[in-house]
Amino acid sequence: MPSCIVCHLNIVESEDSFFKCYNGHPIHRDCIAEWLLNSENCPLCNEPYSQNLIDQFKDYINEKEKEKQVALEKQLQKEAIKKIQEATNNVVFLKFIEKTKVLIKEEKYNEAIEKLLDHYNEEDIEKRNLDILFLLGKVNYLKGRYDMSINFLFKLVKIKYDYPDGFLYLGKSYEKLGLHDKAKWAFERIPESK
Repeated sequence: MPSCIVCHLNIVESEDSFFKCYNGHPIHRDCIAEWLLNSENCPLCNEPYSQNLIDQFKDYINEKEKEKQVALEKQLQKEAIKKIQEATNNVVFLKFIEKTKVLIKEEKYNEAIEKLLDHYNEEDIEKRNLDILFLLGKVNYLKGRYDMSINFLFKLVKIKYDYPDGFLYLGKSYEKLGLHDKAKWAFERIPESK
């Protein structure tokens, strides 16, 4: 009893529908239908199947190609929607940052801190969250809460070591608390302007 060269299950000649390549390698009908989606050659000897055999599966192959195209189009639509959502979220975040900076400029520190804390997520290490950490550190510095400023800014520089303004306000906060060695350490980590 021969076995299918794709699935390796036995072929019962009186019950199973199967085909053979020019070299006589047997393959189930369902197996060859799937195989022809990828190749028109025998999986064992790599000899091409006859055009007559391939034509028998033309409708099946065309249907699968259409399904594949529909799936691809759906995937592209999902990706496009995701990009639009990301762009929208970025615009909304930038507006939020602008409004927060206006509050800081107007010295409405408590309101700015409240808004920033509403958007802050300690688990998140994306750039947005880092910008919020920086602003929380800066606002607390401007408010004279140097311990809180250090708390937020140290979290920031632990995640993103190359955040110059973070080190600047961290150094200023240490300085205000009389921790000159720590202030020097922070200031030394600010890259020099070229």
